Amino acid sequence: MDDAAFLERKFELDGGGLLVRFYTPFKAPGGEFQCQYSVGWPEQEVRRYACGLDGVQALMLAMRTVHTELVESDAYKGGRLTWCGQADLDLPPTWGGGSLYDAPPPPDGDAPTGPA
Repeated sequence: MDDAAFLERKFELDGGGLLVRFYTPFKAPGGEFQCQYSVGWPEQEVRRYACGLDGVQALMLAMRTVHTELVESDAYKGGRLTWCGQADLDLPPTWGGGSLYDAPPPPDGDAPTGPA
């Protein structure tokens, strides 16, 4: 992994900071795109990655995964982890849901018919 993050966010944690970094997505040997990220917890830095069909999806999934990891942490649940003094961490928890991912309606000729 290239150690130069292309974006990062510093959260407030217990009077200090918690740095989250996202690295440039790249195409892995298997053909999927990977977006590596790190979360700098005081105890240790955690590094992982998310995969997607392209770099944008890999980044979105990495951000969504980080959001989930943070809000499920004891620090967040205890009110000790914030961003800009707010509980809203301003990361995408719901990207990947909605009409883009719902099955499209059937063509007009295939619409179900019922009593008129």
